[in-house]
Amino acid sequence: MYEYRKHRCCIAFTRRSVNNGFSEAVRERFDFSGMKKFLLYSFFAGATLAGMAGCAQIKKPPAQARAAPVGLRFDQVGLVRLYAGEPCASQIMFDFHGAGSTVWLAAPRSETDILTEAARKGRRVHVLGKWRRGGQSNCSYVEVTSAQLTR
Repeated sequence: MYEYRKHRCCIAFTRRSVNNGFSEAVRERFDFSGMKKFLLYSFFAGATLAGMAGCAQIKKPPAQARAAPVGLRFDQVGLVRLYAGEPCASQIMFDFHGAGSTVWLAAPRSETDILTEAARKGRRVHVLGKWRRGGQSNCSYVEVTSAQLTR
């Protein structure tokens, strides 16, 4: 398999080619360009799936609302956001963030416009209202009677 050759300047070992038919059969059956294409397509498919997974939205759990006895007055200043979850009462449209807790708000049409503007622009709002109970046992919200933008 190896052949010893002596040259003028050095001694070298060279490998002789042994052709037993096996290496040629493997070379014919194993297509390197096909393997390169397979690896390239696999890489692109993996990158695409990873990109799609990175864009997936994580569903946030609904905010825990603070409850108070029904009929109690509500008077606070804070930030308001459009309600992102599925409300326990159809009237609930806003999350109110103030005084370290989150409160669900339901408002009539005129106050809804003010609260929606405050939510879109990220402005603080002064909210007056009364605590109400929804249809479910753990569903309390504030029925807004007045809402004013503050600075």
